[in-house]
Amino acid sequence: MNPEDFFRPWEAVANNWREALDHIGSIIDISTSDRDLAWRGVADSTYALHSSIYRRIAKKTGSLPDEASIIAFEQELLKSARRKWRFDNQSALETLAHLQHYGGPTRLLDVSFNPLVALWFAVEQKYDEEFSAKADKDGRMFVFDVTGRQVVLDNRWGGRDLPWASPIPGWSSELPYVWRPPSYNARIPAQNSGFLVGGVPQVFAGRNARYRKGPGDGTSAGTWSIDDVRQSTSVTLTMNVSNRALRQTSKPTFTLRIAAEAKPEIREQLEKRYGFNSASIYPDLYGLAQYGANGIDAS
Repeated sequence: MNPEDFFRPWEAVANNWREALDHIGSIIDISTSDRDLAWRGVADSTYALHSSIYRRIAKKTGSLPDEASIIAFEQELLKSARRKWRFDNQSALETLAHLQHYGGPTRLLDVSFNPLVALWFAVEQKYDEEFSAKADKDGRMFVFDVTGRQVVLDNRWGGRDLPWASPIPGWSSELPYVWRPPSYNARIPAQNSGFLVGGVPQVFAGRNARYRKGPGDGTSAGTWSIDDVRQSTSVTLTMNVSNRALRQTSKPTFTLRIAAEAKPEIREQLEKRYGFNSASIYPDLYGLAQYGANGIDAS
């Protein structure tokens, strides 16, 4: 299953800076002011919407993980963090957030509450192992309606145990939750960042229409199997096109593909007009070190 097949029927396409802004504006306009949106950008449109723990287990075992295997991995990781590394003074969710920051495998998906930050990630210049700039590929933005799905660090979400180790209604069948973490590091406020968190998608009898293969009335386009869904996303989604009015009760996910040839112009405009560059997005010593490795042409 190619994740692009899953997302392509729902995507808008931006071939330049102006079209990118227009599509972002359209999504904001149809979402209305009472909806909360979270944005994610990836530099390669072929990437699945998979968390790092999902990818890690799939690579190691050769098959896509289920919810039980992810929870088992998380519990073992938390036990090691507390017993061996002595990170014993914070909640499970906060521990996972710190692990995410340092590249550890978690189910958290990075998002931003600023669409231009997500756009920057979708057009970010990538480098190879020889510190040379890679050729641009089509990028992708995702937009999630997270209205009413905000995490508060209460007794469940702020406790020592995994919040989802005991059942949460709709955990694997409803849309993911979103958490706005405190400013644990400089990147969180710089990127206006948050985390999506949800269970591995499941489909129950009569609910498969959530995963239609494309826009249309009813299920005329057909529906994806749950295996196809999991090849494309590790959280539950309800895909929508961005040029159609929304029902009041809908909780849509939108996607925007950024053409490779548009990326240089968009990078230039984001820096010139809004000041987004490697220093503003990665304002810590790790960001400076990476810039030293990749961003300076010493030839």
